[in-house]
Amino acid sequence: MRAAQSNIYIDKRGRRYRRISLEQRVQLRKKYIANIPKWRYPIIGYIVTAPLVALVAFSDWYLTQLLGRLTFPSTLYTLTILFVALLWGVGPSLLTILFSALAFNYLHFQPLSMPSFDDWQQITQLAPFIISGLIIALITSQRERAHLQALSTEQELQSYAEELEAANSQLQDANQMKDRFISIATHELKTPVTTIRGQAQLMMRRISKQKQSTSETDSIEAGLERINDQTGRLTLLIDELLDVSSMRTGKVALNKRMCDLGSLCREVADDQSLLTGRHISVSQPQGPIKMQLDGDRMSQVLTNLISNAAKYSPDKLPIEVSIGIKENTVELTVRDHGKGIAQDQLEHIFETFYRTPEAESSSKRGLGLGLAISKGIVERHGGRIWCESVAGEGSTFFVELPT
Repeated sequence: MRAAQSNIYIDKRGRRYRRISLEQRVQLRKKYIANIPKWRYPIIGYIVTAPLVALVAFSDWYLTQLLGRLTFPSTLYTLTILFVALLWGVGPSLLTILFSALAFNYLHFQPLSMPSFDDWQQITQLAPFIISGLIIALITSQRERAHLQALSTEQELQSYAEELEAANSQLQDANQMKDRFISIATHELKTPVTTIRGQAQLMMRRISKQKQSTSETDSIEAGLERINDQTGRLTLLIDELLDVSSMRTGKVALNKRMCDLGSLCREVADDQSLLTGRHISVSQPQGPIKMQLDGDRMSQVLTNLISNAAKYSPDKLPIEVSIGIKENTVELTVRDHGKGIAQDQLEHIFETFYRTPEAESSSKRGLGLGLAISKGIVERHGGRIWCESVAGEGSTFFVELPT
């Protein structure tokens, strides 16, 4: 079964592999030959074989005359076959086997006669030598095949790396185009939405100044209030999209200054308590907690965490905010007593536009941007943010900042 990519196949077990075409194999063969010295070309081996075997045969004859009958007379010829096979490959080694068999037969079995295939004794005497030579040639061919396979694997990896690089480049281009689109779209939307909201608020003030109200003016005022509420929600959404775009492009500049984190937490908690009508407790060590941070951005983080806790927990249960000081860090926690978050969802909740299945099925509005923005702000402060949750007992969000 062939996959969508070129030359990539999938077998019956679902494993992916790449098939090399005949043209590619020829190119690999040429590349293999081009990488070896010229004196190791097979044609050199064919030329050297005859004089090399003649030299070995002379050495064999001389040793026989000097020492008498040798115990292993085929050793020199076997080494010659191995030498030729390693340097020049299979073809010259096969020719060396033929010349060596003739020389070995001449010197040790039937001088001045050719091997006779009718003489079984002669065949059995030559067979071990010929078989050992063929085994050497076979091993050499496997060695050459291994070299070609290594080159093939190298080419496959290089081709695959090029494909991955091209795909990665396309994804980066698409990602940058998406970020540019979000940035341009949100900027273009912000001006008309602000204008609509400003006009609605202006009309509401004019109507409120009228001394007498009629049913018609009441209905107009109710419509204008709805426009004001919805445009306010739309403005908040546009601001969040701008923050996400700025985070992704690295354009967020933190305006750090010395701030009291405890005072900051109390202010955000009081504001959220007025907006949601929830009891929000704040516990912290005695005395101010002075830190270098962007107060506005950190207020945004706290607002997101507390508003999420209020949104996804029962109205009668409190929300607990606490600050703890460690050796080199300050740890801020926001705890609710809601249904909690499933363990397999915890690693995704800080992703852009991600909402848990429970949040998607609920009536609570949201686009999954608040936690992603909070994570970006905290990380730009050199800290980290994470969540721990137990089903049925609520969730606790942790923000750790360096002192």
